[in-house]
Amino acid sequence: MPTEDVRANLEWFTTASTRGRPVESVVFSGVGAASRPDLAELCAFARERGIGRVTLHAGVEDLPALGGAPLPVDTLVLPLQVGESGSNLAAAARVLAAARDIGLATVANTQIVASALPSLEGAARVARATGVRSMTFTYPFPIDGAASGEAPPPARVLASLRLVIPGLVAAGVAVAIRGLPACLLDEFAPLAGKTGNRWYVDADHQRDKALLFFPDVAAFHKSDECRFCSLNERCDGWFATYLRRPAYGRLRAIEATSAR
Repeated sequence: MPTEDVRANLEWFTTASTRGRPVESVVFSGVGAASRPDLAELCAFARERGIGRVTLHAGVEDLPALGGAPLPVDTLVLPLQVGESGSNLAAAARVLAAARDIGLATVANTQIVASALPSLEGAARVARATGVRSMTFTYPFPIDGAASGEAPPPARVLASLRLVIPGLVAAGVAVAIRGLPACLLDEFAPLAGKTGNRWYVDADHQRDKALLFFPDVAAFHKSDECRFCSLNERCDGWFATYLRRPAYGRLRAIEATSAR
C-alpha cells in the first residue's frame, strides 16, 4: 500500500471507524513492512492520531535491513524460522539482540509445521539467549479451506513442545500456543489463548471496506461440548478442516480442576 493509503486508513480508524470508536493500537505487517522507507513517518502519524501502541511484524525478508537505526515501534515481532525450507536463526538472533540492547520489547514467533518440529530447540535457544519477552508457537492455518500438508498431528506437536517449553519458562520467557485448542494441549492447555479480533486492512480492503479478522479472514469452530469447558472463554476452538482428520482428535470439555 502506498504511503497516502496507509495514512488515510490511520485517519479513518482513529476517528469514525466502523466499530464506532477509534482504535488504540496498530500492527504493521506484510512483505517488506520493516524495510519501508516511510515506516518512521507512518509510526509518527499514528501516534499523532492517538495510537498508543505500535507493533511491527517483520518478515524473514526484512532481516538483512534490520539492526541498524532504532525502530520507531513499541514491540517487534520476529519469526524464528526452522525446518526444511531453511533457517533464519543467525540473522534473527542478531536483530533480537540489537533490539534488546536498545530496550525494545521483542516477541518471537515460530510456526509449528511438521518440518520444523525436529529443530524447535534451535529456535528456543535463540529466544532464551536474546531475552525475548514472549515466544508464540503457531500451528498452521488451513489455506483457502484446505488442510495444510505441513499441519502435523497434535500428538507430534506436543512431543516436540515438551522438549523446549520447560526451558523457556525457566528462562523467564512467556510462552503462548496459537492455532490449537486447549483440549488437545494436555499439560500446556493453560498456554492456549483466545486470539483478539482486529480490523484487517490491505490494498483491496480499506477504511469502511476493511475486514474483521474473525470471521471474514479466518473462522474457528467450536462444538457443543465447548460450552461446558472451563477454558472456553480463553480458547479459540479449532478449524473444522483439521477436525475432520481421523487421527487429529476432537474437541472436548476440560474440567476446572484439570485446567490448573
